[in-house]
Formats: sequence, structure tokens, C-alpha cells
Amino acid sequence: MRKRHVTQELNKRIEKLNKLKQKRFKYIQSITLSKVSLGDLRRRYKPRHSPLHPAILRSVPKFTRLPSNDYPVLIYGSDGGLLACRVPLNRPELIEHLSNTIDHLDKFPPKHYKYKGITRSEYKTRHLGIWCSYMKEPKYTKEHRDHQAAHDWFLEENSQLFREMSALLGQLVPGVFKEFQRYPLAKGQTRDCGAWAACVVNNGGNNPNETEIHRDVKESQYGYSCIVSCGNYTGGDLILYDLGHILEIVPGDLLLFPDSLIHHSNEPAIGTRKSLVTFTQENIYDYWHRKYGIVLKRKLAKERKAQKVKALKEKRKKLK
Repeated sequence: MRKRHVTQELNKRIEKLNKLKQKRFKYIQSITLSKVSLGDLRRRYKPRHSPLHPAILRSVPKFTRLPSNDYPVLIYGSDGGLLACRVPLNRPELIEHLSNTIDHLDKFPPKHYKYKGITRSEYKTRHLGIWCSYMKEPKYTKEHRDHQAAHDWFLEENSQLFREMSALLGQLVPGVFKEFQRYPLAKGQTRDCGAWAACVVNNGGNNPNETEIHRDVKESQYGYSCIVSCGNYTGGDLILYDLGHILEIVPGDLLLFPDSLIHHSNEPAIGTRKSLVTFTQENIYDYWHRKYGIVLKRKLAKERKAQKVKALKEKRKKLK
């Protein structure tokens, strides 16, 4: 009964968001890539980092640059799947407040985060909210628990910003919007990052450097993350290597994209650059699978692939 009620509420929210979508996306720049598809990126996904082919790195100077402007930019794959969306938030008060609250967190030194020995940048980073990294049940991140009161305060102070980011997700990929929120987290836990379970706060200081090329491989293979930056800086444009595009991201721009699938990094930035990235780990889905029996899309995809391979082998045998 509870699941049905939650689904009904989510459907109502999607209906409301669809009405706002027509106004928000009345004028857009739409790009369709003929050689890249969302489905293919998902099929080629691997839960580990691997270096890009040198030919891709050599072609970066030829990538298409998309400067920030007043209109949303939507990049689709050849299969119609959304690969990236950049849209101006037009809420400067929320961006200024985000910047101020990130500065406030400097009173509580964060852990310098590495993933399997990979340093993504020299930024100060802190991961807040709920994840299920090495546990059977979701928990607040260790960084969150180290300064629980301050981090709870930060999430509450930026709750309106999280709602705006979630609205973008609901307008463009309503299926993911509902999947992220259909099932509860562990007892006593709430979603303080909007539709997402967690977020990472980045503070580049006065001279932020470029981030290393990476995919966020622990995040949902079928999900999307949302980025918003703040501060006073120039540069820091986002390189999307698999798409052959470079997006200018200025303070107040929201960027929605499947960061577990697409290799990305930031160009060098000058000034004070800070950012907030919302995400939901794939292991949260594993928890919902164990707790509520949801079907994992990645397992279905693996089974379909195995069936195709089997059918191809049988066909080859018949031809011999």
C-alpha cells in the first residue's frame, strides 16, 4: 500500500513538473549526436576506471565548445537518450547562499577523498548524505558523521536548491526521478539532497586546478547526477570526452548528465570555484533489491547480452 501511495505522489509531481517544463524549455538548443547513443554507453559500462584511447585525447582541441547562454542546451544520443543538459537556474540568491554555506563548512576540515588510489583533483571535497558503499544497509557517509550537525545544517540551508535540481531531473528523465524516490532508505533516514541520496561538495579555493579524467563508476549505471557551481571564477569548462563537446559552466548553471557513463574533467579555472554534485550510488539499488526485491536493470541487461551471445553461437553452429 505504501509503495502505491508513493508512486501516486510521484506521478502527481511529474504532472506538475511537466507543466513547468513547457515554459522552461520553450527556447532550447538541441543537439543530436549521430555516433553516440545512451544505450551503447550503458552496454559498454565497466565498474572500473580505464584510460581513454590516445586518439580521443588528441582530438580534444577539435571538440565543439558550447558557451553558456540564456537558453537550455540538450544533447541527445542517436537513440534519443539524454546525454547532457545545461540550463540556467536564474536563481542568483540560491547560488550566492550555496557559496556562503560552502565557505562556512571550511570551519570543519574535510577528508581528502580518493577512489581506489585515484586523486581526482586537489579540491577540498566532502561527501554528504546517504550511501551504501561497503555496507549491507545505507548509512550517512563517514565525512557526514564526522561533523553531523554542521552537515545537516548545510543540507537544510540548501534544500530549495536541491528541489530546483530535482525538478530538472523530473522534467527531463521522469523515470529516473521516480526510481530514485520510489523506495525508502534505511529506517530513520531521509533524502536531504532532493531526489538523490547524497551529494559531494567541492571547494577549489582561490586557484582551483583542473580535475583528472574520470567516470563516477560507483554511481547508478541508469541514473543521472546534477552539478551546480558557484563562486567567482573564469575557466573550469567541463570536457565530455565521449561526446566530443566542452560545456562552459558559469555560476548558476545546472548540468544534468549520466556521469557514471561519460568520461569527464574540468579545464583549469582561475578564481574561486566551488560546486555541488548530487548523486545516488548503484549500491543503493542493491539495497532495494535485497530489501524490496526490485529488479536490477544491469542484471537484466547482462542476461539479455548473454542470450544474444548464446543465440549467435547457435546460429554459427547451424551454418557450419
